[in-house]
Amino acid sequence: MDSRFYDRQFKDVRYSAYNLIAIDAHGHGGTTGREDNFTFCDTASDSLQLLTKLDLDQFYVLGTTQGGFIALQMALLEPERIKGLILLGTTVFGATKQDEVNARRSRDKWCETEIPSDEAILARSASFGGPTNVGEKVYEKIKQMWIKRHAGSKGYDPALNCLLNRDAIDDKLDQINVPTLVLHGTNDHIFSIKDAKDWSSKLPKLWKFEIVEKGVHHLSLTEPGAEAAAQLIPKFIEETL
Repeated sequence: MDSRFYDRQFKDVRYSAYNLIAIDAHGHGGTTGREDNFTFCDTASDSLQLLTKLDLDQFYVLGTTQGGFIALQMALLEPERIKGLILLGTTVFGATKQDEVNARRSRDKWCETEIPSDEAILARSASFGGPTNVGEKVYEKIKQMWIKRHAGSKGYDPALNCLLNRDAIDDKLDQINVPTLVLHGTNDHIFSIKDAKDWSSKLPKLWKFEIVEKGVHHLSLTEPGAEAAAQLIPKFIEETL
């Protein structure tokens, strides 16, 4: 996802003790490196290379929604570097046929016009509850970010194809042998809380599975998810560092 979705964490004094780094996923934000053909594993590999360039040998990785797929791939690629995973509103399964049907329908609506309509953007914002949840100012910022990056099929399709063609890793959970904190909202309509609880229980070093009451899919961007994360993450790091 776009790294600017974590602006609120950079402003939260509870994270001031940490060296925070936010990375755009391929197909989002300002990325250009792999053009229109990439996978979540590519983003994971390139993120690890970036952190090497920054002389960071070990670190915690936080991923929200699609970022969770990337965080898990990073732990599979170089587990010795990962101090812990923080996974918010994510899954370990591949896209279903119904997921693809729904996504393609949304894509067609988005691409009907050169600039996506307000209706299409509002529908896309359901993952975080739209302007009601984040306020008009933040919503307008996200709206302009999306228009700049994802307008038209050329802007929309690469990230969508990456999402729909992702590899399932539910059969590799026993290989993710790092401390892991998982948060999932009761109002997440993208990935079910039942599935999240099930796959999380198979992680060898699950530190905690936290249910966020009334939390929506995009937990780190919205309340009460952001507050729940801010309370748990320092404890998680303190106990696993």
